[in-house]
Amino acid sequence: METADVSKEKEELMHAIHERITMAGPKIVGVRLTQAAYEHGLALALPEKVEMERPTGVGRAISTYTIPIAGRDEWLAAARRLA
Repeated sequence: METADVSKEKEELMHAIHERITMAGPKIVGVRLTQAAYEHGLALALPEKVEMERPTGVGRAISTYTIPIAGRDEWLAAARRLA
C-alpha cells in the first residue's frame, strides 16, 4: 500500500481551485478561483468564513477569518434567479 505525499496533494488541490490569493500581511483579503472551480460551482460551495486553528500557546486556539471570493455575489444572485 502506498502512502500519499499529503503536502504535495494539498498543494495540487490549492492550485486546481485558486487562481490567485491576495494577502495583506498574514491576512487573506481576496481569492480568485480558477475557471474550472467556477464552472463546478465552487464559488457557491466554498465558505467565506473559515476557522483556522493556531498552534498551542499562540493566542486563541481558533480564529475565524473572512475570505472574500471574487465573483461569489454574482454566482449567488444567478442561483437565486434560477431557484
